[in-house]
Amino acid sequence: MPNEIERFWYPSTATTVIARKLVPLLFSTLGAGLFVWAGRDYYYWLRPWAVLPEVALGLLSWLAAGYFFTLLPEVRADEQGLAVRRLGLFWRRIPWTDVAGVRQTARVDLLGWVESFYTVYAWRPGAADRRKARAFRFSGHIRNCDRLLELVRQRLESIP
Repeated sequence: MPNEIERFWYPSTATTVIARKLVPLLFSTLGAGLFVWAGRDYYYWLRPWAVLPEVALGLLSWLAAGYFFTLLPEVRADEQGLAVRRLGLFWRRIPWTDVAGVRQTARVDLLGWVESFYTVYAWRPGAADRRKARAFRFSGHIRNCDRLLELVRQRLESIP
């Protein structure tokens, strides 16, 4: 793989469109609706404590929407290491020397559709005893998942 960047991302299938776009949109809309409901309750009742449940649920739904935006990473692998992008703007670089391992952490069976989830671990910086820390997670639904697993395992074998 001389100076070659391999990309691993989630294809635009119905499940990823739902997880990446529709669910956050629904949660954001729900949060806005709860804030409007809280404003209406405050206007009619003039009791600030009565709107706390709606405001709390609105904030929780916006946090859930943000969480769904972080679920589907894009991964790139090259000679230097792995680069993971979440939230669309920033890439997190993990050099191959810092990669500690990869393993399957979950397997979900939904009515015959089996989905595996994997975790890539990195060595925690500054830890004297070289402890592993979770670097990022991805699912078996990612395009060329087998190739990404093979690359990580290959690099682990080649690092002394």
